[in-house]
Amino acid sequence: MKRSVLIGLILAFPLLAATTDSKVEGKFVVGGTDAQLKYARAQRVKLDEKGKQGYAVLLSAKPATGDILAWRTAEPSERGSFICILFEANGAVWVAELGHVKAKSGRFGVVTELQKLSFDVKDNRLAAHVSTNGDQFFTQDHYNVDLTFAAPLEK
Repeated sequence: MKRSVLIGLILAFPLLAATTDSKVEGKFVVGGTDAQLKYARAQRVKLDEKGKQGYAVLLSAKPATGDILAWRTAEPSERGSFICILFEANGAVWVAELGHVKAKSGRFGVVTELQKLSFDVKDNRLAAHVSTNGDQFFTQDHYNVDLTFAAPLEK
């Protein structure tokens, strides 16, 4: 019994190390309910087929494993609330996928509605502040995002 618990802790340690060195503060509200995003992951990515470089950031209510970009097509009913943001190298928002368990329309993508207020990559760590600058609408859903986050860049 002790051995299986020890093995489980050893296997979970990389995930714990990645999530404890990250932080998320602020709100992602849909239908009056905050998503309570707690976990942040970040990595360098290619944004298009021409090789344009940028960053992918995943903010989630539950610990996230696997490929960050796979969350762009995730259903919030299965994985919990999340935001997956693709940033250009200069920090401009390329696109964002928002998934909230209270959204009537499921997950949805936004481009101009989510704005970068600050963005910095230093010492292999990405930190940013994004906001919708108040309430926005997508089909039947009212949403509001104002989040500050930081995470180490994964390899």
